[in-house]
Amino acid sequence: MLRYSPWVVGLWILLLFFNSGPAFSSDCDTLSKKIQQERRLINKQQLLDEALQTCPNHAQLHYDMGFARERLRRYDQALTYYLKATELDEKFARAYFGLADIFVVLGNLEPAIRAYQAGLTLEPDNQRAATALELAQIKYRSETGERISADEFVRVMQESRVQRTTEEAQDGPVVRMQILFETSSAGLTPSATDQLRAVGTALAHPSLADQRFEIAGHTDNTGSPEVNLQLSRSRAEQVKQHLLDRYGITADRLSVAYFGDTRPAMPNNSTQNRAINRRVEFRKIQ
Repeated sequence: MLRYSPWVVGLWILLLFFNSGPAFSSDCDTLSKKIQQERRLINKQQLLDEALQTCPNHAQLHYDMGFARERLRRYDQALTYYLKATELDEKFARAYFGLADIFVVLGNLEPAIRAYQAGLTLEPDNQRAATALELAQIKYRSETGERISADEFVRVMQESRVQRTTEEAQDGPVVRMQILFETSSAGLTPSATDQLRAVGTALAHPSLADQRFEIAGHTDNTGSPEVNLQLSRSRAEQVKQHLLDRYGITADRLSVAYFGDTRPAMPNNSTQNRAINRRVEFRKIQ
């Protein structure tokens, strides 16, 4: 039988009292502070559900619910609550940071960058958010076709926070690259070998020398699914072989995955988005 501590029971009684009519702001502040003392996530969620019925315009309660939903990997719901918190309090820096963190987990880097920047305008000394912004900017530059350096690749792969994920998101530090191949083939262009120089140099860096990585091939939705699946496999394998041959990376450090057009990073509804989807991803797996 589930048991609640006496103070939680008392808080439920307090909530029932407030639910008899609209609560004043000070009442909502009191509820919020009391709920923050609850450590059991399920209990906390139930209390927040009740409190938000009474205090639907309380930014901190929406933020706390967003954080609770994030911990349960309910990322779409977390986004909704974090966004509502920023609408209710435009100076709520932590709500912008929460919003940005979720966007990063889901691989939506452009809105993540904007959210980090908004939060840092309000709280410029937040070093964690400043670092997260720098990493998001590196990843965004890479996935949109810009060159990144070996040092920048290393920085992303040294990211300490392992991201909890949905099926579509990634579960560790990831760098997406628009590697340019010969048309309809796995042949590397001169531009591609230039891009891979940074990767090969980074993988030989002492801080990554004992790490293993997955090389994942992806395509856009042009062509048949069967052809795209084989093409993504051939391209990922070609990238792996190039790194083995040119940079002396040992084969046991690199594995290959391929998904064809089944995991688009962006909707295939524009030339730019399709270019982003034609990518190779490098993911640290150990």
